[in-house]
Amino acid sequence: MCIVFLYVGSDDADNEYKLILISNRDEFYDRPAQNMGPWEEDVNIYGGRDLQTGCEGGTWLALSTCHKKVGLLLNLPGVHKDNAKSRGKIVENYVKSDLELNTYVDSMKEYFQECNEFVLVAVEFGNPVPIVQTYNNGNNELKQWHDQYLGFSNSLPDQPLTKVVAGKCKLQDACNKYKKINDKDQLIEELINVLKSEESNLPDPQLEQRRPLIFKELSSIFVRIPKARYGTRAHTIILLSKTGEMHIIELSMESPIDPLRPSWVRGDFKVNI
Repeated sequence: MCIVFLYVGSDDADNEYKLILISNRDEFYDRPAQNMGPWEEDVNIYGGRDLQTGCEGGTWLALSTCHKKVGLLLNLPGVHKDNAKSRGKIVENYVKSDLELNTYVDSMKEYFQECNEFVLVAVEFGNPVPIVQTYNNGNNELKQWHDQYLGFSNSLPDQPLTKVVAGKCKLQDACNKYKKINDKDQLIEELINVLKSEESNLPDPQLEQRRPLIFKELSSIFVRIPKARYGTRAHTIILLSKTGEMHIIELSMESPIDPLRPSWVRGDFKVNI
């Protein structure tokens, strides 16, 4: 279970940011992973890496400063397919290529249909107005989104969970409060508070149907299920100014993870686009 919120500020003359993306990665605490950073084989790509055996070093979120795109994968809980293909390379292959999303999806469609269900969130930020699209292999739908504030999680993109609706409002409050680059530190602090929100967002019939045993624990933006050793273990923030300055921040729980008293490691990367 993961979640992502986006703000597209190109048409907001008062805001100095072109794009803001914030995301939580929810995963088992003991699953090995590499923290956000430039990749050895291509320093223009920034992302974490899944080090679980059999996952081929794939990733859940990555961005390419060369191809000017971000990819993020969200799980769709449902029936697991027999001998399902790994989803670990979906984001990696997308950000490494110069293909637009529709062409990439066409080239991978047969492979996608052999994977367990997912939503791919894709952002192409080289345009004056960033292009935000989603593709899900559940109903094979590719859609472009034009809203200023967007949110996606572990449901079909046009059927948002209650916590997604709540998180979009929190993001809007933060973006309205801190619009200038000089206020970036305060903005980052506010965005981290959004990602750390443990407020329950119920009722949510869809979440209860998809995850009936733990829907209460999953109803908050920040997830913590100590008995299952599962929860939010990384926050990612991407800020892109209208002058082309990109700031990537990741806060990750340091292993071995104690969910009740976690130690957080922060990574900061600044790039001119």
